Amino acid sequence: MKYEYELIDGSILKMALSKRQSKRLGAIISVVFEESLPQEAEKDLKVNGFMETTNQAIGYGFKLTDKGLDEKNRLSTLCGINIKYQSEEKYVKKTKETEKANETEATQEVVIGASEI
Repeated sequence: MKYEYELIDGSILKMALSKRQSKRLGAIISVVFEESLPQEAEKDLKVNGFMETTNQAIGYGFKLTDKGLDEKNRLSTLCGINIKYQSEEKYVKKTKETEKANETEATQEVVIGASEI
């Protein structure tokens, strides 16, 4: 369900996220920035497997699971924003480098195999 709002200048603002999705993205961003969560949002993220509790020395904290990271990326993409942990950028870069290396190895194997025929 998309929401539309008329702005003062007469243009129409279309919201890409539902109210529920907006609340979930806000809660996920709170986890990313290690802020406190409303109890309802905390329950939603835990029940749906987006977040897990970490036992920190000062108390309990939360971190996003892989499913939570996927949900963060999905919802932020729908909003047209890009929110990434630095660790995600390193992972994406490393994955691309690995794929490129695998491609090169596969090409070399084909060339070597063809020369043997």
